[in-house]
Amino acid sequence: MQELARRSIDGFAETLACLGRTGVGGASEIRAPGLVGARVPWATDNHWIDAAVAAPGADLTGAPHCVWSTEAAPAEAEMPCMGLVLDGWRAPREDAVEAPPPAAVGELNDLAYGQADRLGPLVAAIGDPRVHTHGVRVDGEWACVALTLRLGDDVSVQYVATGAAYRRQGLAAWVVGAALAEASADGMRTATLQASPDGYGVYERLGFRTVTTLRASILP
Repeated sequence: MQELARRSIDGFAETLACLGRTGVGGASEIRAPGLVGARVPWATDNHWIDAAVAAPGADLTGAPHCVWSTEAAPAEAEMPCMGLVLDGWRAPREDAVEAPPPAAVGELNDLAYGQADRLGPLVAAIGDPRVHTHGVRVDGEWACVALTLRLGDDVSVQYVATGAAYRRQGLAAWVVGAALAEASADGMRTATLQASPDGYGVYERLGFRTVTTLRASILP
């Protein structure tokens, strides 16, 4: 459990760092002892973009507006971290999915979560070879997408989004399941993620379990 918790937290932190490393609109990566994330000056109202993950006792000098940790109290927001051991795990369906352009992943996330082009430009510019994209189209339109980041032998699932017209059809489970099957075939041993309220039940049905909770603090 503790190892899965660490892997989930590290995956979130490294995904944030990828956003900052793009440099889009002045974005920058934050990497200091006990502090990893991104500073995105045009998204300072978004706790999942202009954000960093802090270890207990880390120096927060230079941190973005939102800092996630397991200790923040009182918390501005909370986010369950989930994990899954892939040994012996099987996807709920075997049909493959596609690899959408990163821009499509970002754009559908912005539409699904009402973020007004916050994530799209950043995800479109990610050039990290550890990052993979996954998605399905319906009538030529991207209906459900996800991004994964491979960190060691863990695959971190991020930015799962389903278009409003295609929800409650099992597409998220299909896309995430296919991404995990691909990662497992490539030697990944575990899968981790951070769940939204809408996605939590989907991930539970795939076999994920909560391993810790990240809590957000807003810096003055």
